[in-house]
Order: sequence, then C-alpha cells, then structure tokens
Amino acid sequence: MRSKVQKLAQLAYECVKEVKGKEFASKYLAYARKLPSMITYNGLLTTVAFAKTKAKKEDAWRKLLEHLEKFLRNEGIKQDNKDLTEFLSEREVQEYRFITKRVLDFSLWLKRIAEGEIEDEGEGD
Repeated sequence: MRSKVQKLAQLAYECVKEVKGKEFASKYLAYARKLPSMITYNGLLTTVAFAKTKAKKEDAWRKLLEHLEKFLRNEGIKQDNKDLTEFLSEREVQEYRFITKRVLDFSLWLKRIAEGEIEDEGEGD
C-alpha cells in the first residue's frame, strides 16, 4: 500500500513526464517553480484565474492547469465538468481551504520533480 505522499509524487512524476522533451518544457519548469508561492501569496482561486488568462497563449500554463485538474479528479475532489474557476468559487470556506492545502502539496511535488527532470534553459516570465 502506497502512502498519500507516494501517490502525490507518482502523479507529479507522470505529469512532468508528459511535458519532458516538449518545446515548452523549460517554461513549464519556470511556472511549476512559481506555482507554490503564487498559491500561498495570492490564493488558489486567484492563481487559477491568472493561469487561465495565460493559458490562452501559452502551452506551459495550459498544461499546468490540466495537471491541477487531473490531480483534483484523482483525489475525488472534482468530479463534475465545471470550469475550474467556477468550481473553486462555489466551495464553502472549509472545503476551499482543504482543496488549497491539497493543491499546494501537489504543486510542491510538481516543482521538485520538474526541477529534477526538466533541463533549465532560463525561460519563463
């Protein structure tokens, strides 16, 4: 039986593996590095809204959002087809805090694994 931490690490590894070798991989690395602090300082909902705006033009942000949704689905937190922003905005405070904590845990694993797996080319904004 695997622990929750192992499951987080495995999912993060699978997500990073999808990106590794793609032309936007170094940008994904840069954004994965920023994600935990963005969530901490701005909140999950604000961070998701920002990422959605950026995802219209950037594959790295689009993929990062896909990975967050994949995580929420794997955790059984999000099972509907609602937009992520809408889904988060409808949560009660306690549930929103719980989701934020779980996504923050996952984002830290994404960051760690991306740093180990993706070559840093100094891209990103």
